[in-house]
Order: sequence, then structure tokens, then C-alpha cells
Amino acid sequence: MCMRINVAYCCSNLFSEVCGVSIVSLFENNKDLDSIYVYILEDRISKDNKERFLSLAKSYSRKIVFIPMPSPEEFYYDSRFTFDSVGRTFGRMIWGDVLPRDVHKLLSLDCDTMILGNLRELWCNDMDGKPIGGVDDCMGKTAMKKTQHLSGDMVHCNAGMYLIDLDLWREEGWTELFKQYIVDLFDKGIALGGYEEEVITHTLSRRFYVFEPQYNLMTLEQVMTYRELMNFRQPERYYTEDEIKYALDNPVITHTTNLFYVKKRVFESNSDHPQRDNYLKYRDMSPWKNDETLEMSYSFRHQVIKSIWHLLPRRLSFGLARFVRNEIRPLLRKKRDDI
Repeated sequence: MCMRINVAYCCSNLFSEVCGVSIVSLFENNKDLDSIYVYILEDRISKDNKERFLSLAKSYSRKIVFIPMPSPEEFYYDSRFTFDSVGRTFGRMIWGDVLPRDVHKLLSLDCDTMILGNLRELWCNDMDGKPIGGVDDCMGKTAMKKTQHLSGDMVHCNAGMYLIDLDLWREEGWTELFKQYIVDLFDKGIALGGYEEEVITHTLSRRFYVFEPQYNLMTLEQVMTYRELMNFRQPERYYTEDEIKYALDNPVITHTTNLFYVKKRVFESNSDHPQRDNYLKYRDMSPWKNDETLEMSYSFRHQVIKSIWHLLPRRLSFGLARFVRNEIRPLLRKKRDDI
């Protein structure tokens, strides 16, 4: 039987290189698969970067399809829906509408993921008949309740990797369910705290299939010890220490999420991210290998705060970050994504 995998990303022009590196790792570590279709919901990607994506796909005999990202206001016919209010990755809430009807099953990935292993086993998992699967991201019961308006016992899977039954999405009208949840919040004057993660979790949490952590191994699990992580996030439930250790030793998808204790992101020069070497490895295989290193623009205040975390004793730093995450962050309208 022909094995076709459908993968989708939301990507801006700025993150073209990061997405391209992810796709290189996907193609490089899945050469045995008959067919890989990559769909990029693109936010004004330049002609030059599009050509690089297409040349990358051609070099591996794969397929990349671009889909223009609609503006949230126009898609939802509601002026309250903007990139600021629903996030630039809101495309994950409309996959069933924007992807071709012959795409029945989808692996939705974040641009800052790297695929370090074969996806056959993941793709072929029937998820016990559940319509969506992901990896628990140790959100923590306090943050879930205060920031994302969710109960602490809900299954909360990180949006960096979802395996989705698109046929059921369309049949049950998930896009409209997602919209209605957001409208109800906006009508009460409440802002989204977790963007698409909050919306999808609230709507589908009881129907999530939870994969092993090696299918979305995140930064915090690589930077913190298991004990530090449990103290920092204080989740209602989570993987065992042995399960995390196995994921660290055998990652299939690694997600280079932002984190307060990492000074520079994986794609920046002199990055201290644990996956920096892997990023450079796949970047050197990409059409972006000769470009100048992508650098983020940080305010002086942001740089000072980043430095403070490392100047403090590690235990004190993590304890203070937990307080900020649980008590300060929920009070902010614009939630920081690194704590």
C-alpha cells in the first residue's frame, strides 16, 4: 500500500528558514516513505523563499503546496478577530476549511520543530479511534485555569504537533465550534490566553489521544531535570520520569520552543539551545545555508530579564519564574510565550 503522509505548517516570510530546516529534517529522516505532501499556510512568503521551498521539495522528489493565509477578520467575518487577538498560528483552527478535500488525515507541525526520526509509526497509529492526538506539554493546573480558562484536569496537548482526522473535523464542523468559543470569550471582554491551544483544548480535550513525549519533545524537558520540571509547572498529571528519559534518548520530533532559561533561540547565532547542533546540521542541507544568521530583535528590558534568570541561583530562578507564570502572567493581556 502506498504510504502518503500529509504535513502542514503555518509560516511567515520571517520564519521561512526555520520552517525550511524543519522540512529538510522531515525529508531526510523519512526517505523510505512513498509520498510526503507538505502544505504551507503562508503569510506573505517572498517569491525567493517560495522558490527555495520548491527546489527543496524537488531535490527529495516530494511535494510542497502553498496556501495563502486569510486574514482572521475576513475569514471569520468579525472585526474582533485579528492576528493580535487570535495569534498568527490561527491557521491550526481552520485546517479543515483551507486544505484540499482529498487530505483526510493531517500531521500539523510548528515551524520550529525538527523531525529526528521516522514518522511511519506515528502516522499509522489509529489513536484508539480518537479524532486528534498530541503530546502533553506539562502546562500546569494553575496556568491552565488562570491563563487559558481551562480546568486543571483537562488533557492539554501542545499545538506544535497534532495528528488530526480531517474528515471528522469537517463532518462535525470543528471550525465553527472553535469560532463560537472565541466569540463567547470576546463577548465577555476576555482575551485568549493560549490562542489555538486554548481553543482546541477546550473543545476537544476529552477526545485527545496522548502520544509518548518523544513525538513532541520540548525545550523545557531538555533544559530542566524531571524534578525541576514538576516543581516548576506542577501539573495535575504528566509522563513518568522513565517516559521522559526515553524521549530524551529517542526523540522523533523535537520542538525548540522558547523558554525563559534559554538566552537565544535555536536559529540565532551563539544559541545556547540544546538542539543547536541539530539545527545547524539540517540548515547546512537547506537552501538557506549561505544566508546570514537569523536574529531576533530584543528590547534592552528583555535582554536584562534574560540575564537575570541566569545570574540567580538555579533553584531561585525557577521558583521566581513559577511565581511569574502563575501569578503575574495571567494578569497580562499579552501573554509571554517563554515562561
